[in-house]
Amino acid sequence: MAFDQQGDMGMSKKSWFCAWLLTAMILSIIACGAPIRYAERDPDMKDFHPRTIGLLYVDVGTYPEARGVINEIIVADLIDRHWFATVLTSDAVNNQLKSDPELQKAVADYLLKLNTVNYSDPALSRQIGDSLKIEAFLIVTVDSWNYATEQREKASQDVAKAGLSMKLVETATGRIAWKAGHNIVKEYTFLKPDLKDVGKSVVSAMIGAMPH
Repeated sequence: MAFDQQGDMGMSKKSWFCAWLLTAMILSIIACGAPIRYAERDPDMKDFHPRTIGLLYVDVGTYPEARGVINEIIVADLIDRHWFATVLTSDAVNNQLKSDPELQKAVADYLLKLNTVNYSDPALSRQIGDSLKIEAFLIVTVDSWNYATEQREKASQDVAKAGLSMKLVETATGRIAWKAGHNIVKEYTFLKPDLKDVGKSVVSAMIGAMPH
């Protein structure tokens, strides 16, 4: 009887471990494969695989505290994936803009047309790509980057919010190969999450879904 009990206990421990391992694997798959909120890819650009990319512009809007921070997060994520032979940082882009008035005007005119009439000018895009020696660039908008208190059904809840929109543009044609939006709202009670960490999760999910 004692042997049977030990055997049952061994089987119970083994079953518990297997169940725990299976649960951990499922959660890992869900976490890695969780879809982003919105993504749209140009169906005619399935074969677009740029080897060089740059972070052209980040619009922080009404969230100046995200300035610089989100740039670093995006560039670090792009580099860490080893997808591209060259990743041009926003600092490198800005340095070149300062020394090249024609490029500066091209970028300003391109962004103005994109933001006002939603037109990605192919001539300006090509000029930007030739000057920066990149095949694609990213344009990013910070949609949210703040702490807030949201009213729920029974009580209010403190949250940390980070959200981004991205556009991936082919420089040679000005075509928007991919655009996406994603946000994460993290609830907390006592320990306030670092917005940078929430932002990293948003960036990781979005870049992970980006064509390359």
